[in-house]
Amino acid sequence: MLQQMRSGAASWIAKGLMVLLILSFGVWGIADYVSGFGAGGDVAKVGNEAITQTEFADAWRRELAGLQRRFGGSFSSDQALQLGLDESVLNRLVEDRLYGQAAKDLHIAIGEDDVREAIMNAPSFRGPTGQFDRFAFENYLRNEGYSEGMLIAVLRGELARTRLLGSLFGTIATAPALMTNTILGYRLERRLAEYVLVDATKLPDPPVPADDKVEEYYKANPAAFTAPERRDIAWFAVTPAARAAQMQVSDAELHEEYEASKQAYVTPEKRAVEQVVFATEAEAKAAYEAVQKGEDFIAMAARTQKLKPADVQLGLLTRNDLPAAIANAVFAQAPNTVGQPVTSPFGWHLVRVTAVEPGSTKSFDEARAELRQQIALRKALDGMVALRAKIDDQIAGGASLDEIAKAQAASLQTAAGLDAGGLDRDGKPAAGLPQSRDFLAQAFDMPEAGEPVIVDLPDGGIAILKATAVMPSAVRPLAEVKADVIAALQTRARATAADDRARAIAEAVRKGGDLAREAAAIGASVRLSAPLLRSGQPAERNLSPTVVSSLFAARAAGEIVTGPAANAPPGSAIVARLSAIEPADPAAVARQSEATGQQLAGGMAQDLVQQYRRVLQAEFGVKTDAAARARATGL
Repeated sequence: MLQQMRSGAASWIAKGLMVLLILSFGVWGIADYVSGFGAGGDVAKVGNEAITQTEFADAWRRELAGLQRRFGGSFSSDQALQLGLDESVLNRLVEDRLYGQAAKDLHIAIGEDDVREAIMNAPSFRGPTGQFDRFAFENYLRNEGYSEGMLIAVLRGELARTRLLGSLFGTIATAPALMTNTILGYRLERRLAEYVLVDATKLPDPPVPADDKVEEYYKANPAAFTAPERRDIAWFAVTPAARAAQMQVSDAELHEEYEASKQAYVTPEKRAVEQVVFATEAEAKAAYEAVQKGEDFIAMAARTQKLKPADVQLGLLTRNDLPAAIANAVFAQAPNTVGQPVTSPFGWHLVRVTAVEPGSTKSFDEARAELRQQIALRKALDGMVALRAKIDDQIAGGASLDEIAKAQAASLQTAAGLDAGGLDRDGKPAAGLPQSRDFLAQAFDMPEAGEPVIVDLPDGGIAILKATAVMPSAVRPLAEVKADVIAALQTRARATAADDRARAIAEAVRKGGDLAREAAAIGASVRLSAPLLRSGQPAERNLSPTVVSSLFAARAAGEIVTGPAANAPPGSAIVARLSAIEPADPAAVARQSEATGQQLAGGMAQDLVQQYRRVLQAEFGVKTDAAARARATGL
């Protein structure tokens, strides 16, 4: 076959076609194929610096990969575009260029030592010891899609940006006292109110709406009566725990595992320790002598250091719980004795051991079952990758879900009429669904009767899933939801009646009526609110945010407001009269002044940074190409 192709390529026909191809490129041009996007293909230009499509595409892919790690591999680039990820990536790149050029104009330079220090001190690059770890550094580069040079360039830019903005706005440590105290005075002002709850359920029942009103409301509010999309699904799961039971584990493997993890089967000796610490050796020796002459250890602690018994008792400790010098003394000491003074960086210690809890080591035979389970589970987990690939091949080969399940000796499970939240038609959670956030998402993302899909499970297992039927979302027939429509209309009528009654009571009180008498007329009583803050904390249970806001908008005590009730039967209303205005407590203002001043300073700094960014944008100039950006997201 290859020889035939070579022969054909050498023929005069093939050569003629090649000439035509070359001529066509000459006529139409090849710039788009060589450069990728032709002239003017930069995503943006900031001052005299371009943000190329390649640079934007690299940043886009890194941000998208981060979202996919957070939300799962099914998170698509289309979803990211809908969230505006492309715009946020571009804004960040533009900001980097603006601040970079501003730093250059101000001669702010970042040296090699600055970058090296940033890398050595970055938490992301630290290993188990808390120090810089080359493996952690390289792992970060792989995960984030950076080369070492790219990351150094990014760090250099971030350090320049931090130094630039810090030199300009870093001195704003706290807001002016007048601003802070004024704002706290506003926030911490408290108000009291007396109010009446107009319970919608205690008002006369509204009449049953006529059929034409029912139909009119039904047609005007289709979303309220729309059944969600539902699906019938079938699946089976393969878990490492289930596969572990089938794994063969030899005695040699068990012994090797035991020796490798022997320390895990050792329960260390523990000792109940009492301790008194002295500043000098002389004090410690004097106390030791006093105890040797018969003074009680606890009494000595109280006399010399004013310690209570609870201050002396350290509890049951292992050797690793104590500094080495102290541990050596404690674990060489006989029970119920006080040892010679021992020194440490904290001072001179007198220690008494009051009890010993011996250590123990679980034997190989005692640990055998646990060892087998550990090894078998590890083997099962290791085999999941190969099993996943095998099932993937079966799916690609056209095997049905039932055939794949039988090959794994797994039981096929089904669920009917599920909504996207995993609820059945009765509104109850379906039993037996795998505990994976991706499972239902996949179930509602795949086509009806499409090929099975593999879903990763949190325990390292997999579920093989298929949607067997899809019931699209649709408005339910009026005959089916007529009772719901009538209930909705009556609730609305009750709410209107409660609001009208609340307004009538408010108007009567404004004209000189008595609030308590008006409340009694509807079977209610006047209640006194808890002290109210603008933030709603502590909140009065029945006062909605609308009512609280109206009370704080009132200018003087005695004003009447109305609004919806909270934590009350649907449609209920509130009539409230402002009874007192309490200025902010000066002590509370003083307590919160420092923290609030710092918070306000942070907000001021952020505002100044945004204004500075706009100034830089006007100074350097920023041009963007939406079409180039759209092309770059597909690179």
